[in-house]
Amino acid sequence: MAFFGKLYTHESNENFDDFVNSLNLPEEQATAYLNSKISQKIEKDGDEYVLTTNKPSGPSVMRFKSGVEFDEKITAEVIGKNTITVDGNKVTQVQKLPDGKTITFAREYSPDKLVVTITASFWNGTAKRIYVA
Repeated sequence: MAFFGKLYTHESNENFDDFVNSLNLPEEQATAYLNSKISQKIEKDGDEYVLTTNKPSGPSVMRFKSGVEFDEKITAEVIGKNTITVDGNKVTQVQKLPDGKTITFAREYSPDKLVVTITASFWNGTAKRIYVA
């Protein structure tokens, strides 16, 4: 796929502040999340995928097989269960939190853009994060 190995850098948001507010994070953490300018890329390695997110705190790497659940350390205190499914240019991540809530990140790749649509079981809205290659 043309988007594998391509770095996508955050450009803009739609309704993302409302999503972050729904997380009930401490103000400092919410502000940092809202102001973060991250980049990300996905690569294929045999039968696995590698999703690398470059954050101000350093890179975060998730290795996964499409459709197979795995643990992700979200914060020092929170471990989520993730299932990521790759279907063509669409990569859908369902994150289950310990309290039973879920967040879905639907990534749609094109050669020059990545649109991440965010929905959650505890929030009625839809947010988007737009990235450019």
